[in-house]
Amino acid sequence: MKKICSWRRKEMDESGPQAVSGEEPISHGICPDCIRQISTHRKKDLRTYLDHFDFPVFLVDSNVGIITANKKGFSVLRKKPEEVEGRLGGDAFDCKYAALPGGCGKTIHCKSCAIRLTVTDTYRTGKSHEKVPAYPDLNSITGETRIQFLISTEKNGDAVLLQIDEIAEEKKE
Repeated sequence: MKKICSWRRKEMDESGPQAVSGEEPISHGICPDCIRQISTHRKKDLRTYLDHFDFPVFLVDSNVGIITANKKGFSVLRKKPEEVEGRLGGDAFDCKYAALPGGCGKTIHCKSCAIRLTVTDTYRTGKSHEKVPAYPDLNSITGETRIQFLISTEKNGDAVLLQIDEIAEEKKE
């Protein structure tokens, strides 16, 4: 079985990432080079490192609090770093339930939030997830459409990398 670095999109072996080839079944993870880069950077340097990825990436804590993100991540949210960093995911993403009493992570709706459940599971177990469907109820982004994210997660030390693999809009009926 081949293992592909979810961040560099290259095949991994014990010596690091390689170019992908062949027809073997594929598993995903994060290569030692990417882990080392993420673990040793300060927040600003980390943003610069995360900017190398061609998809939105957020570094979040155990409570889905956003530590930082790359430019594509901030762009998806249509916000500046200072409007996102240090805020809970639901607040940063403008989840309509985050405005309810208790806030992000404390409402009845949070119990079925795919983003929260996936990040929390990865943080707790260390298990990575790939392309999990998530349908966040967002205020300012959605308007009359429904957004679907496909998200992937990977644990890194005391944080989780949350990647948005795909964003699709559906018209509400």
